[in-house]
Amino acid sequence: RNNKKFSTTTIMTMKIDTKLPVMLTGATGYVAGPIVKALLDEGLTVHCPVRDPTNEAKVKHLVDAAAASSGSIKFFKADLLDEGSYLESMKG
Repeated sequence: RNNKKFSTTTIMTMKIDTKLPVMLTGATGYVAGPIVKALLDEGLTVHCPVRDPTNEAKVKHLVDAAAASSGSIKFFKADLLDEGSYLESMKG
């Protein structure tokens, strides 16, 4: 058994057409929240499908991030169990 600890770093770069919106699922979560902020800081429009876009407690940090950035954010009501509910958020 090998007990060595390995550390890896992967850096990816992607060209994104900043004229089109980027849809990001899980935007209100721990992992995706900083990604949303980074996209907003780059001036992108971020489409965020969420279960309840009217739940201010869940989306406030994202609304605040958008207000402090050059990007914009738009929320869409969506649920993985509701077929087709993500379609609107995928539109450019």
